[in-house]
Amino acid sequence: MNITAVKTARALQASASNSAGGTTTGSAFDLRTALGLGITAKVTNGATGPTVGCTFKVEVSNDNSAWKTFCSYLADTGNAAVTEFIATIGPEWMYVRTVFSGNTGQAVTVEATGHELTNLATA
Repeated sequence: MNITAVKTARALQASASNSAGGTTTGSAFDLRTALGLGITAKVTNGATGPTVGCTFKVEVSNDNSAWKTFCSYLADTGNAAVTEFIATIGPEWMYVRTVFSGNTGQAVTVEATGHELTNLATA
């Protein structure tokens, strides 16, 4: 018996500018029927890096309203630096979203994508 994994790409945060001192929050993603989600995120600094790097957070919720931090990472402050992150969300979580914030002095470009394990099928 062969098992085939069915996977679906998910846009958690389209590429956007996060202003200095601003917050960019992605839409909540419903994981109640998913088997898990891998997240990749990227923060890209401009020609002049921020004074304080952008923080990337993954938040989870059991009711799609009360959010708790699952993990948090800090991006580099270098000029034109690109910082990438990964996080794995298991099947026990119900809702997930991404949040980018905390950079000061300069705007940064942020984005996050998901790789959902949608189903396991036997062939």
